[in-house]
Amino acid sequence: MQSHLAAISTAIERTRQEIADLRHEQEVGRTCDELNAVVQGTERATDTILSTSETVDALARGIARRARDDATRGDAKAIQDQMQTIFEACNFQDLTGQRISKVVKTIEFVEERIAEMLRLWSGPDAAPAAPKPARRERTGEAALLNGPALPGTACVSQDAIDAMFP
Repeated sequence: MQSHLAAISTAIERTRQEIADLRHEQEVGRTCDELNAVVQGTERATDTILSTSETVDALARGIARRARDDATRGDAKAIQDQMQTIFEACNFQDLTGQRISKVVKTIEFVEERIAEMLRLWSGPDAAPAAPKPARRERTGEAALLNGPALPGTACVSQDAIDAMFP
């Protein structure tokens, strides 16, 4: 019985360590920040597309109103029809935002449950938490594949980039 309890204890400790390593490696908070940045960026881009499309639609309406020939009026109407298609297609942003928000909530829920499990498993006489594993430094092309920076984390200002181009 004692050997079985020792094996269970070892398995629990190994699982606890694996969960702790997973939490540190995946940087859950940063993952949620990245997903929220996707939602915000998509929202901004959609707003730009919609406002520009509204301008083009208004211009086409004006052309149709002032046109003296049927061909020009027909072209203006065709432009307006295409603009309507763009307006409808921009609904993707709202759906995408809702889906990503669900994913973020799920990730946060899992993180909270893992933290609670670690707290329960630690107990009053548990050893101190394992140190955060060292980050693996990437080299070569892999070091360049960081994607866009989150707002407020850019290493180089836009002014510095603009100054490079006369």
